[in-house]
Amino acid sequence: MFLYNLTLQPASAVGSTVLGHFSGEKHQELVVARGHQRLELWRPNTTTGKLSVEHSEDLFCRIRGLTSFRMAGGSKDYIVIGGDTGALAVLEFNGKERRFVTVQYHEFGRTGLRRLVAGQYVASDPRGRAVMVAAVERSKIVYIITRDSEARLMLASPLEANRSGSVCFDVVGVDVGYENPVFAAIESNYENGESGKQLVYYELDLGLNHVVRKWSAGVDDSAHRLIALPGGGDGPSGVLVCFEGRIEYRHFGGGGDGGEVATHSVPIPRRVNPLEDTGRGLLVVASAVHRMKNAFFILAQAETGDLYKITVDFAEGCVQRVGIKYFDTLAAPSSSICILKAGFLFAAAGGESGGSHQLFQFENLGDEVESEEYFSTEWDQSLSYFQPHELSSLALVDEIEGACPVLRSQVLHVAAGEEAPQIYAACGAGAQSSLKIMRHGAEVSELAVSELPATPCAVWTVAHGESDQLIVVGFAGSTLVLAMGEGDELAEADDALGVALDEATLAVCGVEGGGLVHVTPRAVRHIMPDGRVTEWAPPGVIACAAVNARQAVVALARSGGQCAYFEMDALGVLREHAERLTVGSDVTCVALAPVPATRLLAPLVAVGCEDQTVRVHGLEPHRCLEALSMQAVADVVHSVAVVDHGLGGLALYAGLRNGLLVRAQVDPVSGDVDDTRTRFLGARAVQLCPASGQSVVALSAAPWLCHVQQGRVRTTPLSYDMLDYAAPLGEGMVCVAGASLRILSIDRLGASAALTCASIPLAFTPRGFCVHPVSRFFAVIEAENGRWAPAHYAARLAESGAVAGEEEAAQALLPPEQFGLVPNAGGWASLVRVLSPFDGETAFADELPPGHAALCIAPVRFAADPQAVYVAVGCAAGLRLRPRACDSASIRLYKWTAEGSGLELVHVTPLDDGVPPQALLEFNGMLMVAAGRGLALFDLGIRRLLKKAQSAVVAPHMIAGVQGHPTHPDRWVFVSDVQESVLLVAFNHVARAFNVIVDDSLPRHITCMRPLEDGFTVVAGDKFGSLFVLRAPEAVVRSLEGDPSGGRLVYEKPRMAGADVAPYCWQSVAEFHVADIVTSIDVCALAPHARPVILYTTLLGSVHVAVPMVSQGDVDFFAALEAAIRKHCPPISGRDHLAFRSSFTPVRAVVDGDLCESFYLLTHEQRELVSDAVDRTQQDILKKMEDVRSMFAF
Repeated sequence: MFLYNLTLQPASAVGSTVLGHFSGEKHQELVVARGHQRLELWRPNTTTGKLSVEHSEDLFCRIRGLTSFRMAGGSKDYIVIGGDTGALAVLEFNGKERRFVTVQYHEFGRTGLRRLVAGQYVASDPRGRAVMVAAVERSKIVYIITRDSEARLMLASPLEANRSGSVCFDVVGVDVGYENPVFAAIESNYENGESGKQLVYYELDLGLNHVVRKWSAGVDDSAHRLIALPGGGDGPSGVLVCFEGRIEYRHFGGGGDGGEVATHSVPIPRRVNPLEDTGRGLLVVASAVHRMKNAFFILAQAETGDLYKITVDFAEGCVQRVGIKYFDTLAAPSSSICILKAGFLFAAAGGESGGSHQLFQFENLGDEVESEEYFSTEWDQSLSYFQPHELSSLALVDEIEGACPVLRSQVLHVAAGEEAPQIYAACGAGAQSSLKIMRHGAEVSELAVSELPATPCAVWTVAHGESDQLIVVGFAGSTLVLAMGEGDELAEADDALGVALDEATLAVCGVEGGGLVHVTPRAVRHIMPDGRVTEWAPPGVIACAAVNARQAVVALARSGGQCAYFEMDALGVLREHAERLTVGSDVTCVALAPVPATRLLAPLVAVGCEDQTVRVHGLEPHRCLEALSMQAVADVVHSVAVVDHGLGGLALYAGLRNGLLVRAQVDPVSGDVDDTRTRFLGARAVQLCPASGQSVVALSAAPWLCHVQQGRVRTTPLSYDMLDYAAPLGEGMVCVAGASLRILSIDRLGASAALTCASIPLAFTPRGFCVHPVSRFFAVIEAENGRWAPAHYAARLAESGAVAGEEEAAQALLPPEQFGLVPNAGGWASLVRVLSPFDGETAFADELPPGHAALCIAPVRFAADPQAVYVAVGCAAGLRLRPRACDSASIRLYKWTAEGSGLELVHVTPLDDGVPPQALLEFNGMLMVAAGRGLALFDLGIRRLLKKAQSAVVAPHMIAGVQGHPTHPDRWVFVSDVQESVLLVAFNHVARAFNVIVDDSLPRHITCMRPLEDGFTVVAGDKFGSLFVLRAPEAVVRSLEGDPSGGRLVYEKPRMAGADVAPYCWQSVAEFHVADIVTSIDVCALAPHARPVILYTTLLGSVHVAVPMVSQGDVDFFAALEAAIRKHCPPISGRDHLAFRSSFTPVRAVVDGDLCESFYLLTHEQRELVSDAVDRTQQDILKKMEDVRSMFAF
């Protein structure tokens, strides 16, 4: 087996974010570390309030720290990355080439995540003079930022500020103006009996080129975050130290004697909660400093999602007081927040709490909100409270939905009428939990829908005035002109601009100098700006036409392929060319090439014919109507389009009647057609329509968009209904669907938005789900640790007497989807839910008693009742995670109702040993329960489940999951251990016991697994981010075929082996480091008639496929391509790619498709190096990679 690994959707979690002017332009941009290994440039549109991904690139390393700086006198910001590379990388975004480039790269240690190697913390001097990179322990390195003789950025030799036995918790650059750069750090020294944390200032002496430990002061052990304040003439300098429950201002050197200045402390107000334990305060998880003219303020976010506004009053560089007040509440805590100068707040969602990345607009600065403000001069160390409220100072303007964390997922074909399957993923945490339905396609927003009097044939848009556009709708025998009326409603236009409304329309376009060209089946009408109309009447009927601002080509029906060509003369009159274009076959469609910026006329025209050809003819004066090239296709051409994607040359698209889309490259000089590629879009003729931004909309059984993203042409389906015709309208498009007219907007495109998510909200963190085989309803189990269920919290409030009654208790509850769940130390909230995936409605919900947690779920058909479908849920009461134990454990057995839309509780079976159940599985007509190290089989009883078999010790440590055998589910089972990999277990029907046949020679901490169809190969992932394929030895396969119970194999155990060692070990087939925890694995086909692939999802929200290669030629080609890119074009982070993919075990039999697809981002010179190394042309390499995606994935 040889696999080709591809990323379909990158991780949605953002580890860190920096704000700056990275492309050198005036507007601000965001650089985000997505999934800890992908660097992306996001651009907020301050006019529309939308976020767009401008560039995305995989660094093939672990991004641990991220910061930015701007050199004095510069106009753009640089990016500093600290990672597992053992080096410091300074990157620059090249606005011309639209990609990140490495400016400086300095190695200082070994690769990998090591506590002694710097890279965990990165901080820059606010004036852009130095950068500090620090390790978790001991190491701190400072680089001076300089310029060389050509004014290029340079890093000087590293200066060390190491201290043995010192553990670092945070580092920031202190703004001290243009004095010697200072860095502040929170440290703790564990040597020489010292204890407690300290705030330490490190000063870089630019004159002596040396780093000194300038000052240190003791701080509370709960100190965890530093916020640097503006300095110089903009502020008092210094830092805010965040403790548990309070924030304190600290600084050194601001007083008159140069010593430590006075401290100022303010509390972090907490929510009013009568049942809360007041012993623990809040922690700050994110912060942002916003500078204004002669002022600044800080926004800090606590772990509950609440935002606080912090103000600092100062005079002559000395702080007089610090104030804090409640500002607003976000739905979830963020990994980082940024304040834009245009009045926006960006909140990035991290990997722990889930949620979405959100862009807010400031409605006010919190001064209009009635909330008590606490000052350092008045605080008496007492607890401070506030009452949270709905968003009042912020307004949500855009949201990038995330799928993090993904806990479980399945690929299912539930939605009727869809050819491709969907990915159903249980995502999120707490009140931000949801069941997400992922589909391949770009997200589409429906802006307006208008019903038409009949079914139209086509639609066009025509400019009217400086900014308005009219919509021309063509029917079978008439035309309708629409305009946008009051209230954004479509209405018939008062001025039809001379369009013949009683004729069908074949083409319409505004011409240079004003006026229109309107082509009907009976005439070519040139409408002058003053209203005069000149017509050209054809000898027969016009079949089709193509028009631009100065040219028109019309094809005559049943004329043997004759086309008339018109061109605008110097007087602005449309005149027919003396000769006609003859192609020798009836014309079905025609399209003009785009007009180059330096010319007035389109150089080419493409003609689709009945003889299954596409012909290209020149329109330039020296070769007007001359045949240049011809391309044969597989069926009659239904539509044709020629666009310029900006990749060199023109792109020719041909939509065929059999549903195929043909794309070829056209040389704009010679007109030669080459590099032809074909893709099946659906069982309907493909209609090609122009779209905004030199893109093409291909309409078949589903709408598709052909566009360019980061140097590659993508064909992306649109997540919308079937459309008949489309035309560009501003940044969106106007479409025809049946007898309705619709205005649509495509929100986001690119690899970061390959999947469209529909969310069904859940109450608590999902732990698993299963599907009814007929109704396709979902049974979902949810459990939340350390939180109250809303109903139980209200009841507890009423019981405690904190409120007058149940009505007041219900009113005291805050909406969990906005404010989260109420903390409850050591408690559990859980429920079993049945929901419809079609409308998202909950059909059944069974809330478990307080303290109970649903841990696992499985559908079961018992041999005693084969007609009924049951659902078994493993539960634990009083569950404790460290060490893992519980007060009691049980199996709740539910039965699906007859219609499959609800559950009925049959009975509850307590487990004798009280060990929490980890996994459930239907096995041999019974229920298999995995608890602790053992397996047990239960049969259906009247009042409880009946135990039929048990093996107390199967796994070495603790069972993580069980999977049935794909071909013999009544004989063998795959068992995963939390530390000792995967086990193949056989069931002895006579002895009623389980025998371990195969185990692994390597310790692997399994998180998920999936057996393959052959029955003796398993794909699994572990918690260290590795994906691997294991296969049983041939001797085991032969023996089990003759002895399914594995009795003979048990006695083949090596003589010196221990009791927990199996007779045989797995053989490693493939190994690959994903760099994220794999949570689910599935084997499926992602498109109709496609071959199966291994699809897996990860904790941080990414979706990947591992494509099995079927030919040795493909294996050799992609292995050579991967090796060539590794050698000639290593990742910009500096990380060795082979070492990265072999972080824990050497990579084996897997080609990294993400590295191969970085070929799209290379310069022409780099591509030539790679293509020469693999002895292929660039077009061959691009076509091969595109074929793999179109055949197996997307």
